[in-house]
Amino acid sequence: MRQFRASWGIVLLAVLGWTIFSISSPTQSQVNPSQQSRGATGGIPGVRGATVEPPPLAEDLVLLTVTVADKNGAVTGLDKNRFQVLEDGVEQKIAYFWVDNRPISIGFVFDGSSAMDDIKNEAIRGVGPAFLKSKMADDEYFVIVFSDAPTMTVPYTNDAKLMPKVIPQTGEQPLYDAIYNGIDAMKEAANPRKVVLVVTAAGDNGKGQTDDQLVNYSIKQPVQVYAIDMGGGVAASNTLDLLANVTGGRAYVSTDSSFLVENIAVELARALKTQYLIGYKSTNTKMDGHRRGVKVKVRPSSEDQKLSVWTKSGYYSKKEKESKSGNSVATGK
Repeated sequence: MRQFRASWGIVLLAVLGWTIFSISSPTQSQVNPSQQSRGATGGIPGVRGATVEPPPLAEDLVLLTVTVADKNGAVTGLDKNRFQVLEDGVEQKIAYFWVDNRPISIGFVFDGSSAMDDIKNEAIRGVGPAFLKSKMADDEYFVIVFSDAPTMTVPYTNDAKLMPKVIPQTGEQPLYDAIYNGIDAMKEAANPRKVVLVVTAAGDNGKGQTDDQLVNYSIKQPVQVYAIDMGGGVAASNTLDLLANVTGGRAYVSTDSSFLVENIAVELARALKTQYLIGYKSTNTKMDGHRRGVKVKVRPSSEDQKLSVWTKSGYYSKKEKESKSGNSVATGK
């Protein structure tokens, strides 16, 4: 698999190099990030965002991945003047802005525990195909099923046809271990945007990762966690909400109707097509290691439908001793 990725990467680089040379346009690093409302390609025609990296991030910037969607999916074409960033209620000046439609690596974490029945199992089976209907060629995914233990049943692949058609219905509910494994597996992802989608009808068996350990680990990883909860209980629902909140994802609550669950998957896939990278230098200069709350708003226009806007709910500032050791960049991870 990795050998295949390397060969494909060489082909992409060759195509990109030929395209940029032939059109005599500025490269992405030469384009002012604040002027990139034209899309992730920075206005370079014929070059998909997949082959273009965002501009370098300056020091001391908090970086947010922001999703904006309406009922039809991702809202594109917004410039930075439409966004408002608040940290602990104080408005921040946007210093970095980039429209991101690069490929996605997604990890599906499916419930295969004894809490499942035929109806729930049918609903979960439809999630993967529904999400992958609109996948781009470079998007990749893997599948983890948790029953007695979390198992990666489908390793990283670009082939949507390999999505499993049968989810086992046995064993206990190692939900938190399965999510941890999904986030951890993202360290091997080939793509810059990383998402874990959890679909479950069960709680956790309490024999592995605790909810606190899972949340503390997820905060430090560049992975967005999304969840579709079909009735796993109050504790599991609260944990899924918190995971989505701190990583910039979303948690959905649904019945076990396959129609409703598949609709959520389609809605999510559309919403993730385009996201925005927004960076700012905090007006709070204290290096105290404390948590800072973050909220992003989009200023409405007369043409807008109802918009949904989400990003991570906050970050932890660096501590003074970390700054002195040379690690002063506040990434917001």
